[in-house]
Amino acid sequence: MKTFVLLLLSSLSAIAQINFKTPTTQGPTPWSNLKFNDKPGQFQFAIVTDRTGGHRPGVFEDGVKKLNLLQPEFVMSVGDLIEGYTRDTVKIKTQWDEFDGFISKLQMPFFYLPGNHDYTNEVMRDTWAKRYGPDHYYFIYQDVLFLCLNSEDNLRGSTKGSIGDPQYDWIKKVLAENKEVKWTMVFMHQPLWDQTTDPMRWFDVEGLLKPRKHTVFVGHKHNYVAYERNNSNYYILATTGGGSSLRGPELGEFDHLTWVTMTDEGPIMANLALNGIHDDKVFTSDMKAFSSKVFASKMIKIDPLKVTSDNFQNSEIEIRITNDLNLPMKVKLSHSFNWDMKADIENAEQDLGPNSVSFAKMTVSSRRAKAISEMSALKVKAIVEIPSHYNLPAMEIPFVFEIKPE
Repeated sequence: MKTFVLLLLSSLSAIAQINFKTPTTQGPTPWSNLKFNDKPGQFQFAIVTDRTGGHRPGVFEDGVKKLNLLQPEFVMSVGDLIEGYTRDTVKIKTQWDEFDGFISKLQMPFFYLPGNHDYTNEVMRDTWAKRYGPDHYYFIYQDVLFLCLNSEDNLRGSTKGSIGDPQYDWIKKVLAENKEVKWTMVFMHQPLWDQTTDPMRWFDVEGLLKPRKHTVFVGHKHNYVAYERNNSNYYILATTGGGSSLRGPELGEFDHLTWVTMTDEGPIMANLALNGIHDDKVFTSDMKAFSSKVFASKMIKIDPLKVTSDNFQNSEIEIRITNDLNLPMKVKLSHSFNWDMKADIENAEQDLGPNSVSFAKMTVSSRRAKAISEMSALKVKAIVEIPSHYNLPAMEIPFVFEIKPE
C-alpha cells in the first residue's frame, strides 16, 4: 500500500509538471516553488444570499454579472429570492418569472432554496412544487454532500422556521446513506438555532451532524454573523440586494457573494463585496482621457475661507459649478466630520444642463475657540455624475478639497 501511495503521488506530480513548461534552468529560479494549487477534488463555488425583504433594484442583477466574471463551478442560494407573501397567483408568477430571467443570464448552474418570502402559504408552496419540484434535496459533488433544507416546511413565517418530522426522517436517511463523504455542506434559509420559537426537529438534525465534518450556511437576518457551533462553523450571510442599512462589514451589513474553495482540509471562505468586483474595463484609456479633461476644466471652484482675526467664528463661502460639457450632469456636494468646524451646504445636490453655471453656498462655523494655526482642515467632496455618451459609460468623478481658515 505504501508503494502504491508513493507511485500515485509521483504520478500526480508528473501530471502537474506536464502542464508546466519552461526552458531548463540551472541554479536559482524566479519562482517560489512548483507545487501548483490544483489538487484533484479541489473546487470553487459561490453562494448568493437574500435578494428580497425590501429588495433594492439592480443589486442582485449586478451580482449575476459579477458571478459570470468570477466563473465558479456553480452557485448555491439560501432563499428569499422573491418578495412573495401573497396568494395572488399572477403576482407570484410575475415575481418568479422575473427572478428566473436573472438566473438565465448565469453561465453556470444555480441551485434554488426556499426562504420565508418564497414559501409563505399553500399557494406559494404549490407554485414552488410546479416550477422547481422538491423543496429539499441533496447532491454530491467531488465527494462533498450538499444538503439543501427547507426551514419553511410548516409555513410558520419569519423567525418561526422549522424542520418537521417528514423532513427530519429524510435528512436522517440521506446522512445514513452518505457516511463516507469528506464533508457535508448544509444550506437553509432561517437560522433555526437563533430563534425563540421551537424549531421542531432542528436540534435533532444537529445531533446527526455533530460527528461529521460539516458547515452550515443560512440567510434571513440580512446581517452577517459567523458562529462556532456543534463542532463546526455556522454562517448567517448578509445580503445580495435585500433590505439593509449597509453600515459596512464591521457591523455585518453589506452586499456580497460568498466564495468557497473546497479543499481536503475543509472549505476556505472569502466574502466578496459586490462593489469591490470589477471587470477589465473598470477604467479605460478613453475614460482616463475624459476624466483628465474634466479635472483640467476646474469644474468645481470653492472660495477660500478668509478670516480677519486669529480666532475664527463663522463664515460663508461660495461654491461655483461650471458645466462646460455638451452633456447634462449632476453634482452632489458633501463634507466630512471635523472636530474644529461644522458646515452646512445649501443646494448640495444640483442638476446642470449642458454649458451652464450654478452656485452653492456653504456656511462654516467653529465648534470651539481655537487658534487658526491649530485648526484641522475640513474636507469637502463633490461627486460629478456624467451620463453615458459616445463609447463611454456613465461616470462618477470625485473632486476633493480641504478648507481651512486663512
